Amino acid sequence: MADELILANAKIVTRDAVVPGSVRVVDGNIAAIDNGLTGVPNAIDVEGDYLLPGLVDIHTDTLEKHMEPRPGVHWPTMGALLTHDRQVAAAGITTVFDSLCVGDFNDGTAGRRDALALSLEATMRAQNEGLLRAEHLLHLRCEVTSEAVVPSFADFADHPLVRLVSVMDHTPGQRQWSDLDSWRRFTRSYDLSDAEMDAILEKRLQAQEAYSQSSRSEIVRMTKDRGLALASHDDATADHVMEAVEHGITISEFPTTAEAARLAHRHDMWVVMGAPNVVMGGSHSGNVSASALAEVGLLDGLASDYVAMSMIHACFLFRETLDMSMPQAVATVTANPAEMVGLTDRGEIAPGKRADLVRVKDYHHMPVIAGVWRQGRSIA
Repeated sequence: MADELILANAKIVTRDAVVPGSVRVVDGNIAAIDNGLTGVPNAIDVEGDYLLPGLVDIHTDTLEKHMEPRPGVHWPTMGALLTHDRQVAAAGITTVFDSLCVGDFNDGTAGRRDALALSLEATMRAQNEGLLRAEHLLHLRCEVTSEAVVPSFADFADHPLVRLVSVMDHTPGQRQWSDLDSWRRFTRSYDLSDAEMDAILEKRLQAQEAYSQSSRSEIVRMTKDRGLALASHDDATADHVMEAVEHGITISEFPTTAEAARLAHRHDMWVVMGAPNVVMGGSHSGNVSASALAEVGLLDGLASDYVAMSMIHACFLFRETLDMSMPQAVATVTANPAEMVGLTDRGEIAPGKRADLVRVKDYHHMPVIAGVWRQGRSIA
């Protein structure tokens, strides 16, 4: 007997419209969208709330934060993963790319390499045993200024959870940290003296000179050989974007200037920004506003970055503050991210797609998650 779920009396957000009606789910997939009311006795009454596709988050750093909630505190990996998973599901995210670093300019990669291995083992075990609510995939964030980034990436590149790779360069004085004063203010929070910061700056500049170009080229080659999605990170200038274009990169993740976003779009790259940038009204690093890019059509997708609930919140803010249509706003957190990384079976409410669904109440201009289903199974 087929496993059936019917969600009735909903405002269903499809790719093109908001449709009043019901969604019928059979064996984890969407079987039909029916207009109007339904008299099926076992249907769940959504009470006029919005019904959205499950959110697809291609960049979140929060698993690492749960694994090390304070400096030097290493939380049990499975406990960290399960906590992270529950937060993600409660935010309406049904597919999450846990973004873990390969290469680390702080300690020669040992700490984060161990964290990566532990998290991969825990994620595979938890998914195989049915412990996770969201589907977890992996986004490898490769710090190209690290001496060890290429061999470390090679250790994990063939893991079945890896679906997305980004190449990063966090050297102060460019990209995210074009404003050295901003970098110093951020770094000073670690109780470092001016002399210590100067030493760090010199060390990172030397590492960039020694490793960044060769490591970037090798990571790109290895990624393309495996058919994985590939993103650039923190593009700030035309040169940054053109370097990405020449490498065949298709996603510009978190560009820091309108110039970079505009050129990326001109070369058919997807532009992704952090949803906290939208919710907070701008970048905490002083970079370009995500809403400003969206207003002129230069933004394709949002990622949670460091706050899971920011995606659904930003989506509704787009609708209210930019007069963006609901389907267009919802696509920035569902269909577009899914398409960027080749997940063609999800991201929209349509017959044949996965029944990843989110019920949302519009409560005084604040979206409130009232139910989440992954492949037709309630997860929040």
